Amino acid sequence: MKNWFFRFLTSGFGTGMAAFKALGWMIAIALIGLWVFIWIVKKIYIAIVGEKVPNFKSGPYAVKITSVGSKPKELKKQLCEFKGYSSSLAKKVIKTVPSIAVTGCSQQDAEDVQTILEETGATCEIMEPIAK
Repeated sequence: MKNWFFRFLTSGFGTGMAAFKALGWMIAIALIGLWVFIWIVKKIYIAIVGEKVPNFKSGPYAVKITSVGSKPKELKKQLCEFKGYSSSLAKKVIKTVPSIAVTGCSQQDAEDVQTILEETGATCEIMEPIAK
């Protein structure tokens, strides 16, 4: 392994002693197992609940894609650039147009997102906040 932390663990915490090497290997294997467990739980959660459109939590506005335009691949690539978007979520949003691309934006952020998405040929609109 090229990671310094795992090299430290598997070398016996830098001592080279067999007992410490065994303990280091046990810790390394446990950490890898924990990582695999978290990855599996995350995949199961996404399969059950599904991925959700990112909520930027900076305001009450949302951006809705009303038409994909002539360049759906560029739109997908651009959506994947936004924080919280995976390739599968971008594909799902494009396939279900008209759909909401992002939520929880300030007015300025919503206008910026709209401009970015419209550069790919998509047609977008900013959804006004609902008055309470």
